[in-house]
Amino acid sequence: MSPRAYNQHARAEQAAQTRHRIVEATHQLHIEKGIAATTFRDIAQRADVGIGTVFHHFPTYEDVIAACGRYTMEAVQPPAPEMLERIADPKARIRLLVSELFDLHARTPWMSRIRAERDKFAALDHGLDAMEAMRHAFIYAALQPLRYSVRTLAFVNALLDFPVYESLVDAGLTHAAAVEEMTQLLVRRLIKPRRKK
Repeated sequence: MSPRAYNQHARAEQAAQTRHRIVEATHQLHIEKGIAATTFRDIAQRADVGIGTVFHHFPTYEDVIAACGRYTMEAVQPPAPEMLERIADPKARIRLLVSELFDLHARTPWMSRIRAERDKFAALDHGLDAMEAMRHAFIYAALQPLRYSVRTLAFVNALLDFPVYESLVDAGLTHAAAVEEMTQLLVRRLIKPRRKK
């Protein structure tokens, strides 16, 4: 590799590391302070870079919010429909559905604060739409073999949304108890007992 090519590669690597540090700092600040309360100056200070460096990588605040959203999706790892492929038993599918979504909620206790600001930032609204679409896809994949109506899917989606999980935990249920109670509720609601002949 020529010295010039090496220098270009080193600069690109350094720029990528700086960008990552800025996004990581933004993610932490959004969790701690909220999105609207976080400034470019806060981000620069937390990332230990000049404010001009932040503007160089992210010319607008919407740009840094969008990058932070992508970082968050990678960090929290929402469940994917592929997890359900080898599970045929309806009760086991429902248990995995509840467990995975409630685990996701437990990893994102700051979600209610972030959601409260979605109407202020287009990039945030878009990011939350993407996260909600992933949740809907996972729910659909879990229940699809059981052939439920759109209305039933909406009911399950509402019960497995973050505010319900938050309410259960705030009411004193442990995470494990919340998973168990919701699993039993959905099993009773969704799996019809076989009639005796």
